[in-house]
Amino acid sequence: MDYLIAFLVGGLICVIGQIILDATKLTPAHIIVTFLMIGIILGAIGVYEPVVKFAEAGATVPILGFGYS
Repeated sequence: MDYLIAFLVGGLICVIGQIILDATKLTPAHIIVTFLMIGIILGAIGVYEPVVKFAEAGATVPILGFGYS
């Protein structure tokens, strides 16, 4: 079950990135930096911690997790 949750949360993060990539004229580098900044902000205000506890690797492996750490 842990693998499924990690897959779904990590996949959701990737889907959000793909939608942003397709819907805007942002480059992949812009999206990476944006996700990194979102991870930093969510980690600083304590919102990302429950997501990490729930999804574990699904939340820490994508670039948001790098910003969180």
